[in-house]
Amino acid sequence: MAVLTLAGVWAACTHSPHPAGSVFRDCPACPEMVIVPPGAFVMGSPATEKGREADEGQHAVTIGHSFAVSKGPVTWDQWEECVRSRACDGASVEAALRLDRDGTPTGNLADPPRGHHPVTGVSWLDARDHIRWLNDRTGEGTYRLLSESEFEYAARAGSTTVYGWGDQPSHEHANYGEDAAGEMGGKAEGRDRWENSTSPVCSFPANPFGLCDMYGNVYQWVEDCYEPDGARLPADGSAVENGDCSVRGFRSNSFESTEVTLRSANRAYVYAPDTRGRGYLGFRVAKTLR
Repeated sequence: MAVLTLAGVWAACTHSPHPAGSVFRDCPACPEMVIVPPGAFVMGSPATEKGREADEGQHAVTIGHSFAVSKGPVTWDQWEECVRSRACDGASVEAALRLDRDGTPTGNLADPPRGHHPVTGVSWLDARDHIRWLNDRTGEGTYRLLSESEFEYAARAGSTTVYGWGDQPSHEHANYGEDAAGEMGGKAEGRDRWENSTSPVCSFPANPFGLCDMYGNVYQWVEDCYEPDGARLPADGSAVENGDCSVRGFRSNSFESTEVTLRSANRAYVYAPDTRGRGYLGFRVAKTLR
C-alpha cells in the first residue's frame, strides 16, 4: 500500500471570507481567537516513528473551512469568570484538585499557579459548561471544543515532522517533562523554566498558525469519542460521535509528560468525561465561523 505524504494531499480547499491568522475577541472575558485556514494534511504517524502507538494509523484529512481556535488554553482567569457567573462548578473542581486518584490529599499540588496559567483539574463536562457559558454570553452559539483531527491539524500547522518544529524534542518550544520514555516528572531546560508546574499561556513562540501551547504545558480535552483505528477517523476533520463515548480524548502534552506523548500524532483516551482533578489537564476552545 502506498505511503501517504503531505505533498500528496495538501491543497487549497475553499476560498474563505475569514483571513487566516486574524485575531479577535468576542467579549472581555472571552479567549483571544485565531482564524485557522482550510487545508489538508496526513493525520497520524508513520510506522517508523519512535514511540508510535497502534492507534495512530495514517489517513488523509481535508478541512474545507476556516475555523477559529483560542490562541492558548483557557486560563484560570477566564475559568473563574465563568465560576463567578455560576455557570461553572468551581467548588467541585477545587475539591477534586485536592485529592489524588486514590483519594489521598495531594498537598501543595492542590493549589496550582493561577491567573494567566491554564486552568487544570476540569472535566470534559466542565469544559462543555464553560463553552455553554461563552455561547450564552456572546449569543453566538458557535463556540465548541476542537475535534481531534482539528487539533492535530492546528498543531502541525503545515509540518510533517514528529513535532511541530522538527524531528527532535526541544524544551525551547514547549513546557514538558523528562526526555526519557516512561520517565514521568518535570524538567526545566532552555526556555522551559517550569520544572513541576504549568507555565503562563503563550510563554513559548506561537506556531505558524499563530497558536500557543499546542505542545506541552497542559493536555487539552477534545470533542471526540474514542475510535481505536486512527485510519478510520473522519476524513473531513469532524469529531467521532459513534465510538467509545465512555472516554473522551485529549491532546497536546503536559509539564510532567515525556517526549513520546509530545509528538504531533500522540492520542490520549483514558478518562471518562466526568473525570476531574487532573492537575495536568485543561482545554482550549474552537469556534465555527459563519
